[in-house]
Amino acid sequence: MGIAVGTILGAVFPAHYTLITVIATIVAMVIGALFGGLVDYQSLLTGISSCLMAGIMGPMIGVVADIGMISFCSFLVYLTFGLLCFSIRS
Repeated sequence: MGIAVGTILGAVFPAHYTLITVIATIVAMVIGALFGGLVDYQSLLTGISSCLMAGIMGPMIGVVADIGMISFCSFLVYLTFGLLCFSIRS
């Protein structure tokens, strides 16, 4: 989800690249902590570290993305949010 959020924000606000990278990284780390926290401490650390890298890479893709990639990333954001809600509810 970090790549998807970073891609969307990077495509919408390409002039504010540094701020978008920081925001996408923080959002990705929070999402990774939520998913990882559902299992155990090791999964929590894995979720945070992998989403850290995804949050940094997302805006790089978003600056050069076309409309197809942005649409696909928007779909991924909604799908991941739905999976998160379903997994927390269960």
